[in-house]
Amino acid sequence: MRTVRRLYFYALALVGAHALIWGSVSLLRTVLEGGWMGEATLTATGIALTLVGLPVFLLHWLTLQRDAQRDPEERFSRIRAVFLYVFLFWTLLPMLYALLALFNRWTAQFMGLSPQGVWFGASQSDLDNLVALVVNGIAFVFFARLLFAELRQAPAESFLPDARRFYRYLWMVLGLILTVLAVQGLVRYLLSLLEGDALSGAYLLANSVALALVGVPLWMYFLWHIDGALDDPHERDSVLRLVTLYLITFAGVTGTLVAGSRVLSAVLAWVLGRPLSLSDFITGEGSALALLIPLAVMWAYYGNRLNTEMTRIPLQPLREGLQRFYRSLLSALGLAVTLLGLVSLITDLFTRLLQPDALLIGADRLASSLAGLAIGLPLWLTPWNDLQGEAFLLDERGDRARRSVIRRAYLYVFIFALVVLMMLAGGNLIYSLITHLLGQPVDDLALLAITRLGMLGVFAVLLAYHLAVLRADSRSALQALGKMHAGFLTLFIVDGETALAEQVVAALHQQAPRLPVLVHSLANGVPSDEYLQARLLVLPAALALEPPPALRLWLEGYRGKRLLLPTLPNGWAWGASLPGDLRERARQAVNAILSLAEGEETPRAGVSASPWAVAGYVLGGLFAAQMLIVLMTLFISSLYGD
Repeated sequence: MRTVRRLYFYALALVGAHALIWGSVSLLRTVLEGGWMGEATLTATGIALTLVGLPVFLLHWLTLQRDAQRDPEERFSRIRAVFLYVFLFWTLLPMLYALLALFNRWTAQFMGLSPQGVWFGASQSDLDNLVALVVNGIAFVFFARLLFAELRQAPAESFLPDARRFYRYLWMVLGLILTVLAVQGLVRYLLSLLEGDALSGAYLLANSVALALVGVPLWMYFLWHIDGALDDPHERDSVLRLVTLYLITFAGVTGTLVAGSRVLSAVLAWVLGRPLSLSDFITGEGSALALLIPLAVMWAYYGNRLNTEMTRIPLQPLREGLQRFYRSLLSALGLAVTLLGLVSLITDLFTRLLQPDALLIGADRLASSLAGLAIGLPLWLTPWNDLQGEAFLLDERGDRARRSVIRRAYLYVFIFALVVLMMLAGGNLIYSLITHLLGQPVDDLALLAITRLGMLGVFAVLLAYHLAVLRADSRSALQALGKMHAGFLTLFIVDGETALAEQVVAALHQQAPRLPVLVHSLANGVPSDEYLQARLLVLPAALALEPPPALRLWLEGYRGKRLLLPTLPNGWAWGASLPGDLRERARQAVNAILSLAEGEETPRAGVSASPWAVAGYVLGGLFAAQMLIVLMTLFISSLYGD
């Protein structure tokens, strides 16, 4: 109930504050430009927003402040932290736009250009932007001082540091985007000098300088704060940090691929005989070339930072998993580009071989295919060789790599995609042949048939390779797991209720037949000393809470790992919810035992129910689905396109 109340009050305080801010901005602009008798619509808008926003903001904000002074829980609540940082964001954003507009017009005027041709604030005046800057700045400073005071007094478990972390990374990313656009514009301006378009080049320079004057300080300021906070373990080890580095790096990879393929395709088309002057090249591919440079630098810089962060992770399995995920992303992207390049190349080559007139066709399609292969093959094979080298190791690291969920997901996704692509190519071939045999001629049937057969051959080779890798991983994993299981003696001690233990033991015999499992009932007394050699002791929680004296003495001499089954005596309750179904409890216990037997330091109960984990699985699935949809769409267009 208190959460709903907080949400209501903070939402209305935010709405009221921004109505007050923009009402004041509109009113001040009207007064300073034309007095109270200026344009009636603007005057009425400013007065209305101010009169509506002021009481709404004061009523709700003063109530919230009174509650915060009385109750520390209110003062350091999660919703209050989010409100404060959202308020700072929505006041700093128009301030930055105002600065962009001012710098853009001033730069254009300094260069002797009309302000009407700039990107930002072409229809505004300096007064418009200065008023917005001052009013939003006053509100920003007021709430920033309040926020900094609360940060100094915040307890360790407060959400304020988490909200601050997200706020910093968000502005760092926005500053980076502005910086990339600024560098692209500056490079494009330099290229326009070779092109001879002085007017558009001059405006491009003015716009890019404005972006640089705002974007570079913004990016560097928040990056400096982020790096300066890395002495704090919570900042250094935050999930948000790794996610941000992954996203920026992957954005750099994708952008470099797209821009690089366009530039390389144009160069290869020129090599293959297409007339191309320097001016035509700059006109057609200047934007891609200008974007390629900052994106490649961004990929290299943040990719290096990501690798550095991953090497600092103390837990070796986690560190290897993150590196494996990064390499798998690069390899998947490279293989997708390679497949598209191969499909396009096969179509173009067979067209040229079977239709001599096609030699007169321009070299653009062939150049595009070769560019895709030239970029896709290294991007696929370089990280894939690293992944394969890790999987070929004969130690525990190799076992973990072969049994990795990331690796198996990678293989299954591409096996699925290749099977579907073969179905599409084969179905299109069969459909065309049957249509032709039934009396409806198909144009260029021979070309279509040999092209589809070539595609089927490529898909079949790649499918056979990935299936062979998957089978080899499975064989190696089974052998390694068998050895690990065989040396992991597990002892169950039961007393009274044994239904859960019986289900767990039965499942272990089915899933891990080489795992030695012994069940000892306390009805036969305490276990003998030879059982002290067991690698894992499994006890019902009820028995662990109230062990008989003899068992207590025996447990004091046991030095192996211990695992509790979720059973409780009467009068006890769990502090957290547990699955009510006995079968689900047994499944989680089996997963925990197998994870310990396979060398993990802490048991895993199964798939995490954390909202962040679920969101990660959903986003990962959506990304994989999007890649497959794009791949299928492009392939289908190659089948049925002109």
